[in-house]
Amino acid sequence: MPPDGYTTVTISDSVATKLTRIMADHDHASYAEAIEYAADTTLIQEDEITVQELVQVVDERLDKMDETRLP
Repeated sequence: MPPDGYTTVTISDSVATKLTRIMADHDHASYAEAIEYAADTTLIQEDEITVQELVQVVDERLDKMDETRLP
């Protein structure tokens, strides 16, 4: 049974291989650290605005500014 505040997970051999690679590439000492890193990285990427989206937002705002300045 895991300690309080922790959960046990079962992963496939292929996932274990990927986690081992994350551990080596990012200097993590355990699967737990590698899992946390992978989860955090995924969540950050999902929340980030892409350059394309940023360009679209700026373009839309510039269009609105131009419309409000027309006589």
